[in-house]
Amino acid sequence: MNPNRVALLALIFALAAQGTAPAQPASPAAPPATKGPGEITVQGQATGGFAPLSGSKDFISPMGEPFRSTDSLSGAEHWFAQADTNHNGRLSQAEFRADAARFFTLLDTDHDGEIGPIEIQHYEQDIAPEIEVVNTYGDLSKATTDSDGKLQLPPYPTRLGAGRFSYLAMPEPVIAADANLDRGITAKEFQDAADKRLKMLDFNGDGVITRDELPKLASPHSDR
Repeated sequence: MNPNRVALLALIFALAAQGTAPAQPASPAAPPATKGPGEITVQGQATGGFAPLSGSKDFISPMGEPFRSTDSLSGAEHWFAQADTNHNGRLSQAEFRADAARFFTLLDTDHDGEIGPIEIQHYEQDIAPEIEVVNTYGDLSKATTDSDGKLQLPPYPTRLGAGRFSYLAMPEPVIAADANLDRGITAKEFQDAADKRLKMLDFNGDGVITRDELPKLASPHSDR
């Protein structure tokens, strides 16, 4: 047989063998993604299944906003759930700042970028009248008499004004943001105050407030 013909036939058989080779098995399909448990929101339980924050129905947020609960959750829980926009049980600096900025806008009724004296008065008298400081000498029923018969007044309470309803012992948290004491609070002053207050509540200093870092509030008159 012609050598060239032999070589041609060999080439044809080789190509045919390659065309009928078994295909490689496909990679197994990835298992379908499973969904985690959905958020749970029921009366008496915090969003996301977290244990609700303790405290009374009345609460003043770190920036001074009042929360008055009408369900079984504390006012503190309603504040935290509102500020925790991604519902992960943590307040980042961005979330804390955003919550402060929202409340600043509410207080700045004339939208001039500053909370002025009239707006401060509106806050103290109409928005959060709970912060009024009364009976600064404490409970007079606890007054004592020393060995000389001299009346000993009870000590000043550790919490006054808004501090009775809050995590921070600030009698008036809005005016406390007035860094230059000019009876006006700019947006920057309010934001700077928010950053400082986040650090006061951020027990481990990681820039985030978690639920277990917050003090336990037993009542609006708690000393914690």
